Amino acid sequence: MTIIATSVLCALVVVAQATPIPAEAQAFPFSFGKVFTFLFLTLGPLKIIGPFAEMTQGRDTAFRRKLAFRGAIVAAIGLLAAVTLGTRILKQWGISVGALLLTAGIVLFLVALRPVLEQYAARDTRAEAADKAATSELPIRALAITPLAFPTIVTPYGVAVVIMLMALRPDHALGIASVAGAVLVVDLLAMLSADRILKTPFVGTALLIVGMVLGILQVALGIQAASDGIRLLVVGPAAGTG
Repeated sequence: MTIIATSVLCALVVVAQATPIPAEAQAFPFSFGKVFTFLFLTLGPLKIIGPFAEMTQGRDTAFRRKLAFRGAIVAAIGLLAAVTLGTRILKQWGISVGALLLTAGIVLFLVALRPVLEQYAARDTRAEAADKAATSELPIRALAITPLAFPTIVTPYGVAVVIMLMALRPDHALGIASVAGAVLVVDLLAMLSADRILKTPFVGTALLIVGMVLGILQVALGIQAASDGIRLLVVGPAAGTG
């Protein structure tokens, strides 16, 4: 797993460093804290623990460990492929930094609203039970690809955020790649400990509270990114600073 993660980090750095730094990118305030927050919200373990426990319900420890490692490896390779393709397409199409920020802000905002909207959606319990039963019968190879690696670990909006960060600040490619790799390692550790985490008293409630707080933070980050993007598109780089 360490070799895979190192290879992914190196490849992401090479891809990003081959991309020229847009002049407007200096208007995007960079910090590793902000990068970690973005990636933890979109690629982090909070959204993985529950689904992984359901996928491996009734399976032994060896099965869970093997599935976790395979899923993490597939997720790392898939993230590398998606970011490589995405950054090249953005470069060829000449998409502006303002458009990137606005798009990322809208995506983050809509994703953060999804848990709220799901509370009012009609649920088909029979269909959910059938889906869980079908998933539990799948072999490790199939489970590791989907639904574990895609879209549970590597979400579509997570890929979009990594592409945006690499395109905005290729001068910080090593830092962004390191944070992405660290988040994937945390995901792996969370999967390996999923049963223990969920069986610990009050942990489920604590995770729910943390998820709510991070959801509010994600809404705020999405609005901020969209606001900066609009200012860059309408007024120019000078308006996006500050």
